[in-house]
Amino acid sequence: MKLYQHLDKYIATKKQREFERNFFLDVDQYEIWEEIEIGPVNEAANKFEVTVEDIKFFSEAILDPNPLFNDEEYAKTTHWGGLIAHPLFFHFVSLYCIERGFCNWMRIPGAFNPGQVNDLYEPFRPGDVITLTLTSTDKWIKRGLHYVQCQQDFTDQNGVLKVRRWPILSVPHTRAEIQKYLD
Repeated sequence: MKLYQHLDKYIATKKQREFERNFFLDVDQYEIWEEIEIGPVNEAANKFEVTVEDIKFFSEAILDPNPLFNDEEYAKTTHWGGLIAHPLFFHFVSLYCIERGFCNWMRIPGAFNPGQVNDLYEPFRPGDVITLTLTSTDKWIKRGLHYVQCQQDFTDQNGVLKVRRWPILSVPHTRAEIQKYLD
C-alpha cells in the first residue's frame, strides 16, 4: 500500500493528481534554516494555470458555498463578470509552485506556520497563469525555535500583482532535526 493512499478519494483535479503529496521525498534537498539566504529574489519552479476545475474544487474542499466561487452562470451576473477564486486560493497556488528549489522550506516536515500577513489585490480567475516570486526577508531564533519569513508575490501573465504575502514559518534548523520526523 502506498503512503497516503487513504487520501486518494479526495483527489479530484488534474493538478491534484500530478501533485506529489509525500513531502518526505527528496527531503535532503530542502533548504534548511542554516542555508537560507536573506535578500535574493527567485521565481518558483512551477507556474500555476488557474482553471474552473481548480476554483470550484477549492471552494468545495473548504466548504464555502458562495456562488461566486462555484456557479459560473451566477458569477456572470455579478460585478465580477465571472467566476473568481476564493480569497485563500493562494495557499493552493503556493504549494503547487514551490515544489522544488528556492524557499522549499515551506514543505519541510516539522515546519509550522505561527502567522502571516496577506494583501489581496485582485482575485484569481480562470485562465490566469500565475508566477510566484519569492524573497526570504528575515530569519531569527526565539525561545529556541528557528523562524523564517519570506515575501511571496503572485502575478498573472500580464504582470498584475494578485497577492502579496509574508508567511512566517518555524522550521527545523538542521538536517538532523528533520530526520526526527522521518523516523
